[in-house]
Amino acid sequence: MKMPSTVTFDFYGTLVQWHEGVEAAFREILTRHNKAAADPAPLIHAFHAEGRRLRDAPPWKPYREVLRESLRLALNHAGLAMCPADIDGLIALLSALPAHADVPDALAALRQKGFKLAAISNTDDDLIAGSLPSLGLALDTVITAQQAQAYKPDPQLFRFAHATLGVTPDEVIHVAASQPLDMAVCKALGIRAFWVNRRGEVADAQWLPFIEVKDVAEAVRAIVRGAIIR
Repeated sequence: MKMPSTVTFDFYGTLVQWHEGVEAAFREILTRHNKAAADPAPLIHAFHAEGRRLRDAPPWKPYREVLRESLRLALNHAGLAMCPADIDGLIALLSALPAHADVPDALAALRQKGFKLAAISNTDDDLIAGSLPSLGLALDTVITAQQAQAYKPDPQLFRFAHATLGVTPDEVIHVAASQPLDMAVCKALGIRAFWVNRRGEVADAQWLPFIEVKDVAEAVRAIVRGAIIR
């Protein structure tokens, strides 16, 4: 395999605080519906499940529409009716998520070593834009599902990203927090990958090979010293 020239990243959960933002948004929603003491976990689970179903069902639809409909359905499951403030608040929070604390220095270290840096994300261009400044530097390229008209785990999103970057899969390292969305595609396309396990999940052998790390900083240290799958 060629030596890698480019490091691509999943964005939400890997570089920025997706899970924290979603939880904060749903706590606000429950408070708005006079259920501040309720556990947001079941609602969040339904929201994610509906989101996956909507993304995977043709025809392709913008992520903003996926968010709106998955929130409406999740609230319906809980016997609640979505109001405009619910979706507006969710989108506002998810449009300005901060980076994880380890990310800015890690990205800077890769840039210093000459790697091209890019994000590949299941989102719309305008939704991701507000979170990019928290990374501490400008990525070379930001590839979204909106641009490719495809959502992970459809390999088309990665193929579009690689064509845009002018690289082949064996010139890339991918760093991501999702096994079924990202590690699955890396396995299918032969992309060397780091799985960022920030949440203490269990590695699933069906998506190997990948290197498991606790955060982006650990992945970057391995990349810099050349400890990558060949």
